[in-house]
Amino acid sequence: MKKKSRHLFLFLLFILIYQIGSAQYGLEFASHNKEADKRTSLQIGTKESISFQHKLSVSFDLSFLPFQQDYFGYIFRLITDDGVNIDLLYDRRLDQDKHFKLVVGEDFTPVSFNITPLQLYYNWTPMRLELDADRQQVSFVCSGKRYTYPFKKHFASQFKLVFGATTIKNFQTMDVPPMRLKDIRIGENDKPKFYWPLDESIGTKSLDAQRKNTAEINNPIWIKRQRSEWKMQSSFSLEGQASVAFDRNDETLFFVGTKRLMIGKVGGNEVRSQEYADGKLLLVNGSQSLFDPLHKKVLNISIDQKIVTAYDSTSRTWTKQFDFPAVGTNYWLFNKYFSSSDTSIYMIGGYGHFKYKAGVLRYHLPTQSWDSIPFAGDEIFPHYLAGMGQGKDGVYLAGGYGSSSGDQMLNPRISNDFLKLDFQGRKALKLYEFSSVFSDMVWANSLVVDDSSGLFYGLIFPNNKFKTHLQLVASNLKRTQYQFLGSTIPFDFHDIRSFADLYYAPKSKSFVAVTLFYDDKTDLTKASIYTLLAPPLPSDQGITSAVKPILLKYGLYGLAVFTILFIAWLLYRKRRRLKKTTVSFERPDKINHELLRTLAGEDNLSEEPEQRLNKDKDTIQSVDGPKAVELVKGFDIRQGAGIYLFGGDLQIVDLAGKEITKKFSPLLKEMLLIFILYTVRWERGISSEKLTELFWSDKSQSSARNNRSVNIAKLNSLLEQLGDFRVTKKSGYWCIEPIDTVYIDYLRFSRMVSNKKHFTETEIRELLDIIDKGGFLFEVDYEWLDNFKSEMSILVLTTLGNFIENLNVQDNAELIIEICNKIFYFDEINEEAMVHKCRSLLQLGYHSLALQCYENFCQIYARLYGEAYPKSFKDCLD
Repeated sequence: MKKKSRHLFLFLLFILIYQIGSAQYGLEFASHNKEADKRTSLQIGTKESISFQHKLSVSFDLSFLPFQQDYFGYIFRLITDDGVNIDLLYDRRLDQDKHFKLVVGEDFTPVSFNITPLQLYYNWTPMRLELDADRQQVSFVCSGKRYTYPFKKHFASQFKLVFGATTIKNFQTMDVPPMRLKDIRIGENDKPKFYWPLDESIGTKSLDAQRKNTAEINNPIWIKRQRSEWKMQSSFSLEGQASVAFDRNDETLFFVGTKRLMIGKVGGNEVRSQEYADGKLLLVNGSQSLFDPLHKKVLNISIDQKIVTAYDSTSRTWTKQFDFPAVGTNYWLFNKYFSSSDTSIYMIGGYGHFKYKAGVLRYHLPTQSWDSIPFAGDEIFPHYLAGMGQGKDGVYLAGGYGSSSGDQMLNPRISNDFLKLDFQGRKALKLYEFSSVFSDMVWANSLVVDDSSGLFYGLIFPNNKFKTHLQLVASNLKRTQYQFLGSTIPFDFHDIRSFADLYYAPKSKSFVAVTLFYDDKTDLTKASIYTLLAPPLPSDQGITSAVKPILLKYGLYGLAVFTILFIAWLLYRKRRRLKKTTVSFERPDKINHELLRTLAGEDNLSEEPEQRLNKDKDTIQSVDGPKAVELVKGFDIRQGAGIYLFGGDLQIVDLAGKEITKKFSPLLKEMLLIFILYTVRWERGISSEKLTELFWSDKSQSSARNNRSVNIAKLNSLLEQLGDFRVTKKSGYWCIEPIDTVYIDYLRFSRMVSNKKHFTETEIRELLDIIDKGGFLFEVDYEWLDNFKSEMSILVLTTLGNFIENLNVQDNAELIIEICNKIFYFDEINEEAMVHKCRSLLQLGYHSLALQCYENFCQIYARLYGEAYPKSFKDCLD
């Protein structure tokens, strides 16, 4: 199993265990918010009555939906064949101190009770009805309390059971409370007889797990389906370029417009309006809203004007007004979070006036002061359209669109960086780069971080089309593992008029997505609220049927145990199949012996490195794919000096693994590039005459010679930090000597592809790893460099193109996609790569992503050639 696939498999295992613990399934009932004939009913025994002797028990788990208008209705009606009814109903009248009531015939029994709102609306409550025919009594058990009532009427031992709406003659009712139901059990004489988990996803029937007795359902709303399909809770419009804030504790959404505040509860059907008492709030471009959990206030922020205004819900006024009209903004779609520890709002990124931002700003609420926060550590990519979320150990920043320089004109691109931001220590740490699956995706504004599981959730979407979709994804906080979850959400994307955000409502156990689209012609924002029950199911989840109780109870746990054992077997099998792939062996002095010892299963390495050379080679050649690459070059990259030319600009790392590129002046960087490229490409170096022509053609011969000597001396002084690696003159040419003592990705790549037509998958994966960060020096613009860039592009395209033609899409879809993405680094309208990527996405079931890949290609083609791409999507795949 490939390393990437193994990570995904482990992640899916976690998803499985996570779902076991949460057990989110059941049936939701359409209630008073629907017409009478569209309300839900569940009927058992209507075709053939259920019989019992002596004792009967009916148990189930119940919960109510919060924030509904009307809760009156029948939870169940048990109707015997001789016409006796036993009902549990909910009486919503405020003058009643007990709302749950048990009815027999036409009489209220003394059995009545309440359930606390937190338990009733946000948790499952087990309930049980018991009939004792011998003693002629009825009991009801709820929340650990038993209520008993003497049953004075004779009743038949055959009955029908209906939950919700009832159409049985003489017992008809359409009064249904907005409830959820699961795990219906019928027992006889203290032994189980029937069991309906209600864990279906579709359909109007539910099979009993033991006796195949069928429950008939009209107008079902399956909870499991609500874990896979986003539900639009509401959609409305409000004035101005609106923004949104979320109160996690109260599960309330606030939409800030120019004339009013719109307020909606998660799970509620209504959105209420509060008009401002003091006139319009003059919203400015780029402003965003945030909820202050300490003072329970909605805030609206303008970074450009350095103003934060707060809403007073009592007076319906804002504390400050913005300067209007404003002249644009520099901070469209910035990320923000509220820090309770220091009562501050932290803001990062943003876009405006053709510039992307990477700086961190802080607004301190008590003093109403603004300041810029310097960050050390790894670089924060200038961006907008990133996702940011707060966890217990820090704040996380995912992706974004921008450019390394911050200038929109200089190679804008999508970032695959996943960073952890320590606002106390003011340090950024790059945790990893996202998989190639995310290479065309940007993020909704917020991430949901779950520290207990080590996961975060976000909404991703392509930023190169107007009619697009949001997709929920879960990913690991520490490594590249991901899973697409649920269905997609329609989203109209126009970067300065659109906004999307993601929240989590812990009491409702729901993800909440919000989309905003501003129409500047009407000056209205259309807002939509979507919910998805947690834990969400993977996208394209299949339909499940009812299983027997013993399987329901132990099956998933058994599957989890089996999966763990299966993974262990795979890892053992991997150790056994050691001689299937090989890698090149070039630098025995730089082998990571500690890692090698672990893989070889040895306790010590007593031999000297020279004595172990042959043994090391054999061990490395026996190790598969990515781990072998890590042995050969991983030690150099992570622990030794290196020079990297792929991924944009020149990057130089010293012996301690610290980047020192900034210590080199622009002239010294260009000279170093020339010495490396000429040494590797021509295997001799560059002449003094050529150096003079390139750098000092306007100077005299003696002045040019002096400049050359001084700058080479400066360069060699800096190169001492890389070890035994310097510029020297050999056979009349200036070159790097010795070239092999420092890892150079260009050198490694050139040697691997030189005079070679066929590659193993291991070698291809190493090539992909080399070019993973992007094209060859694509951010460097020297006239003399163009030939090197062209030659490298041809080498990459030819090598990867030849390899991809020999791959079977059924077995290598993910690898093909990864290769195609690398091809696009060098040729963004490579038709063969587009076709291969579309076919691979279809093979993996990502139909919409395949179509997006084709449409993106067509847009770029039309922009470059001024005409439409001649082939249809279907023609490309034929």
